[in-house]
Amino acid sequence: MPLAAAGLPAAPALADDVPMRGRVTGLLARDVTLVRPAGWDRLRGFVQPLTWAEAQPEPSGDVSEAALQKLRDAAGVARARGYTRLKLRLLAGYQSPAWALALGGGPMVGWEDPDPVTPLLYDVPVWWADDFLAAYTAFLPKLAAALEPEPLWGEVTVSGTCTVFAEPCIKQLGVAANRAKAIGREYTDTADRAALETVIAAHQDAFTPRGITSSVAYNPWQYIDPGTGRLKTDPDITIELMEFQKRTMGSFGVWENNSLIARRVDGRLEQTRADYQSMYDHMTAAGAAGHPIQFQTATLAKIEAEEDATVETTASWVAENHGISVELPRGWEQEATIDTGRATALNNRMVANAATT
Repeated sequence: MPLAAAGLPAAPALADDVPMRGRVTGLLARDVTLVRPAGWDRLRGFVQPLTWAEAQPEPSGDVSEAALQKLRDAAGVARARGYTRLKLRLLAGYQSPAWALALGGGPMVGWEDPDPVTPLLYDVPVWWADDFLAAYTAFLPKLAAALEPEPLWGEVTVSGTCTVFAEPCIKQLGVAANRAKAIGREYTDTADRAALETVIAAHQDAFTPRGITSSVAYNPWQYIDPGTGRLKTDPDITIELMEFQKRTMGSFGVWENNSLIARRVDGRLEQTRADYQSMYDHMTAAGAAGHPIQFQTATLAKIEAEEDATVETTASWVAENHGISVELPRGWEQEATIDTGRATALNNRMVANAATT
C-alpha cells in the first residue's frame, strides 16, 4: 500500500549529503542498569530503552520532561564512561501510550506472549491501522528534535509495528487466539507489510536529516496465511523488507537481528539457527559489501543451552561476519571469556567493519 494511500507523506529522496553522526559500534550493553562495574571498560556503549508511553503520554504532546531527563541521564553516563555514541531502543507495541492504543478501534486485549513458562497477556495496538500509524509518524519528528542537541545519539530503533518485543517480524501469531483477534480487526499480510514500510519511511523522514540512523530488528517474517488461517514463516519476505529499508534509507538504514547464537566447531564459527540461515546469509553478504548490520545475542541461558556456544563465540561471529556492533546478554561477564584483551580485539574489528559502511 503506497504511503499516500494511507494518508501519510511519501518518503523523501535519500539525502546523500547529510553528515552522519557516526556509527554505534562494538560491544554494547542492552541497558545501562545491566552492567557490573568491572565490565564497563570492555564495552563501547549501551542501549537506552524508552517507551512511547513515557515519551508522549498525551495526544500530540511534546516529548515529556521525564523522558527528556532519561535521555540526559543516559548521555551523562555515556560521557563519564568515555563512550562516543548511544543507541535508543524506542518501544511501541503494548508500550504505546493509552491514547495511541485506543486508535484503530481500540487495542487487541489479552494478546498472548507464549514464550514464558507462564504465558503473559498484553493489550497491543492494531498496528496496521491508518490512524495509529499516523500518530506514530507524527511523534517521530518530536523525538528527533529532542535527540538533535545531543550528538551522542546515533541510532533509533524502528518499533511502530511491534506487539510485545521491538522486533516487527515477530507478532506471536502462532497463538490461535492472537490470530483470531487480528483477523477480527481485518488483518492482512499485505497491510502488515505496508505498515512496516510506512514506519521505515517515517524514520527516514524524521531522523536521517539529523544524521541519526534507524535500525530494524529482523527475523523470518511471521504472518497469517490467508489460505489456511495459520501461522506461516517466510524469510524471503524478510529479505524483501530489508531491501526496502535499504532503498529507502541507504546507509542510514541499519539491519539488525536480536536472536543470535554462535558456536565454534573445529575452529570455525557457525550460527546455530538453521531457519535463520538464508536471512543471515543475506545480511552478511550485504555487510561484506558495505551495508551496516548489527546483532543482539540471545539470552545467556539460551546461548549456554547450545553445545560449544558462548558469549565470546557469538560476539566473535558478529565481528568476523562484518557486524558493526553486538548487544551482549545480561550476565555476560560471568563467562570470563571476553577479558580486556579479547574485548579490545572485538571492538577494534567492529569499528573497522563500520568504517566500510
